[in-house]
Amino acid sequence: MLKRFMCNWAGRFSLMLLLVMAMMRVTPAQAAEDSRIDSVKWEQFAQEVETQKERDYKNGLSYIISGSLALAGGIWGANITEDNAEKGVYTVFQTIGIASVGYGAYVWKIGGEERSVYQTLQNTRFTNEQKSHFLKSYNTERKDRERRDRLIRALTHGLIAGLNIYTASIQKNDGIKTGLYFIGGVNLLAAISFTFEF
Repeated sequence: MLKRFMCNWAGRFSLMLLLVMAMMRVTPAQAAEDSRIDSVKWEQFAQEVETQKERDYKNGLSYIISGSLALAGGIWGANITEDNAEKGVYTVFQTIGIASVGYGAYVWKIGGEERSVYQTLQNTRFTNEQKSHFLKSYNTERKDRERRDRLIRALTHGLIAGLNIYTASIQKNDGIKTGLYFIGGVNLLAAISFTFEF
């Protein structure tokens, strides 16, 4: 009986895998976006990156401020309580605060990959036309990499979902079964979101 059950699940998972792979095809909307990216000129790219740098500054600064407040609140709270559980909660706030400050500094000072490409091209002697040709090639490679990344993430989350749902279906303990179904469901939703992300 268990063997038949496992074969049924394997068959269902194979069908899900085929559906995921079929959904990864290029849609008309994605093709239109691809042609827009392929026609990006250096001047447009430079303007977009400069605008993004301003947004990165504001976002980074807001992460630094909120993280600093969380850190200060966590330190203050840990110093006024005697309860060990509360101290643990305040330590979590401190950790989140430090992580937020670090992330904010990263966003502000480093930003995304496009900023690095922009700065590299800005420091070359290439003509604007040569920079535009480079950007076309760069964007083509970036799109291919993003598609592969989405496929790998969708398959990984799908496998985790399948494993947890299968394990839950044979689990006797109701508490563990519910937790495994929950983890499987979350990963199934993640797999679906990566499948439809364009």
